[in-house]
Amino acid sequence: MIQQLSEDLVWSQIVAKAWCDEGVMQRLLSDPRAVLAEHSLEVPEDTEIEVLEGTEAKVEADSDTLRRYILPSKPPDELEDEDLIGGPMAWCVGCASVACRASGFSGVCGRCGCRCWW
Repeated sequence: MIQQLSEDLVWSQIVAKAWCDEGVMQRLLSDPRAVLAEHSLEVPEDTEIEVLEGTEAKVEADSDTLRRYILPSKPPDELEDEDLIGGPMAWCVGCASVACRASGFSGVCGRCGCRCWW
């Protein structure tokens, strides 16, 4: 269970980086195994990796031979309160600060000013 939570958290951070950097996004789509390895997510060579579009960032392990990484669409540059509903916390990929969505989180990092929140 802890391993799955950790993998989901790292995957969410990779997704946020890909949203902010088109080069990371292209590499993620063309060579996901390498991008995952760069973030310490080692997938066994005999396990197929699929990156699929979906509504939320998550990892699905269908079997020992297939692991799906769900990649949600990039949120709009200007986030509304409704866009932030769905989880209690958000974090900034740029500076690793954390904000509570329930306490009036605006979608803009208060430390570095980026919009790379998840």
